[in-house]
Amino acid sequence: MLCAISLLAGTAAHALAPDFDTVRDAWRSSEARLLDRHGEPLAEVRVDFDERRLDWVSARALSQPLVRALLVAEDKRFLQHDGVDWQALAGATWDNLWRALEGRRPRGASTLTMQLAGLIDPALRLQGTRRSVGQKWDQAAAARQIERRWNKAQILEAYFNLAPFRSELRGIGAASRGLFGKDPDAIDPVEAVLLAALLRGPNAAADKVALRACAVAKRLDPVPDCRDIRTRADAVLSQRYRIEPRWQDATALARRLLREPGEQRPTTLDAPLQRRALQALGSTRDDTSVVVLDNLTGEVRVWGGGPDSADTVLQRQPAGSALQPFMYGMAIEQRWLTAASVLDDNPAFVTLPLPPGLPDGEPRGAISVRGALGLAADIPALRVRALIGDDALDATLQAHGLAAVSNGGARASLIELANAYRTFASAGLWSAWRLEPVTAADALPASPAQRLWSPAAAWIVGDLLTVRPTEGEPAPRPWAALMNGRSADRSVWWSVGFTRHYTVALRAPRPVAATWLALIDALEGPSFEPALERPGAPPGVERVRVQFEPAIEPARDEYFLRGTQQAFVDATVHDVSGRPRIVLPAGGVKLVSAALPAGRQTLLFEARPPLPGLIWLINGERLPAVEGRALWSPRPGRHRLALLDAAGLQVESMAFEVRLDDSAPPTSAP
Repeated sequence: MLCAISLLAGTAAHALAPDFDTVRDAWRSSEARLLDRHGEPLAEVRVDFDERRLDWVSARALSQPLVRALLVAEDKRFLQHDGVDWQALAGATWDNLWRALEGRRPRGASTLTMQLAGLIDPALRLQGTRRSVGQKWDQAAAARQIERRWNKAQILEAYFNLAPFRSELRGIGAASRGLFGKDPDAIDPVEAVLLAALLRGPNAAADKVALRACAVAKRLDPVPDCRDIRTRADAVLSQRYRIEPRWQDATALARRLLREPGEQRPTTLDAPLQRRALQALGSTRDDTSVVVLDNLTGEVRVWGGGPDSADTVLQRQPAGSALQPFMYGMAIEQRWLTAASVLDDNPAFVTLPLPPGLPDGEPRGAISVRGALGLAADIPALRVRALIGDDALDATLQAHGLAAVSNGGARASLIELANAYRTFASAGLWSAWRLEPVTAADALPASPAQRLWSPAAAWIVGDLLTVRPTEGEPAPRPWAALMNGRSADRSVWWSVGFTRHYTVALRAPRPVAATWLALIDALEGPSFEPALERPGAPPGVERVRVQFEPAIEPARDEYFLRGTQQAFVDATVHDVSGRPRIVLPAGGVKLVSAALPAGRQTLLFEARPPLPGLIWLINGERLPAVEGRALWSPRPGRHRLALLDAAGLQVESMAFEVRLDDSAPPTSAP
């Protein structure tokens, strides 16, 4: 045996050991991490269940008690030898001769560097209860090779990171966090000797580990109290370890996206905004989902809420009345309606079938478009839907990335609905949302934005949804537009809207309007002056003082598409059993623009109550009618308009004249 020792001293390793950087760079944590757009961690989840490994720990991050305990327990001459402790090896060889005669287990003499060689090279790892002579030979040769290529600090660092400690815990990062709930730089002397003792028997019983740890402690100065060691060993080693994720601000999203051990996946999320949003949800966080989009780029800034076990942001739920802004927007852009148009909230003679549960209260009678949308009133919305038609509505919703209403009722995910609303905040331009950043290396040409609304129509919809200040508010709130909707069965409630910077969507099993407003305050802040300002109206929007006759609502300044403005609105709603009459147009002269072709201008005819089967005749020519309304392309001259009931009997007629006016804008209203 002594001859073998001398021979080994002059023998080079049969293969080069890997360098330190190669070993460190090959390390993979069993966890994966989701990052925000600035590289700040948002969530950490485990994806490898073979072993528990955390981040590689630098030698500078090891506590002094930890290093001293390891050297005392495993390699007291570590700083003096060149990979093989010849003195310890000679002593172990002589001692093992007597141990063999007495039938006792042999004593090892492996240095930390030799143990590290076994941790790096699977061929040198312990097979069974002890290594063969050939393995010992190769292990010693590899250790000397490591010592020639690495410095002592690198050897210590690699050993601490590669060594198994207990159960599936590999590396000092996982061991210190899993057993003591702290990072390696905070390990105290009692914890250090317990960790050092675990290296000889990672899964030994707590009392045996404590016994070994006490033996190590006696060789330290100062000596840790053995009673403290036993108490701590019983408390820590008698139960399963626990490692809490360090970041839990987007756990459900991380579980859906992360797959590879050690993966660090960047997103467009913003960590401070994400945390502020979740704090604003408060105790409702577990069943309230939230999404925040950047209006300009479509990048997702906040994504979360709901249970950590499921990404509820992508779950499709009945959109219900949250789709009403798209219906009203279509009717306004097509010049069927204005913000001041009056609708009947009575369920009688609604063209479309009433959903279950409607009507849900006493009819409100006459109500303006602004009032109906603000209340998410169901009956007026059904009348508007009948006006625009399901085919047109389906096409509009699908252009916004939403499901068609005719396909069993529209269901939307939170991110889909939020991005659809972002179109109103973006002057009518729609573009896809994005959760992952586009890098220079893999950037594809961005899909061009699609114009789905005129800027004027998009602005008017935003104005209809504008949150009005309430009395007693302590500070001015950032300008915001908000739609509160719900499913027909009231199982799903939506609050979706936008500020000048963000589109924000919430969904919960209860009304969340107050939470939405609190979230806006958290995101924008009352001191953010630009956010307080209301966006200015684009060209094509006119402001007019409106009065209702009778006064169903107070007089107010209202906004119209140019050419549809009116100062007085007939708000009369007759009893449904009464005879219908012509409400629009009023008699007299109608001026239309000479600048546009006749087919580009329209006049609206309206009758109330909108009994089924009403027929409009203009100069004896029948017009298509829906819900008591019809559109007609005006031509200069005198005209006679007649309203007939379903039996073809005339109930009212009127005459009016159309004249061209070079100064008049295009019109579609009386």
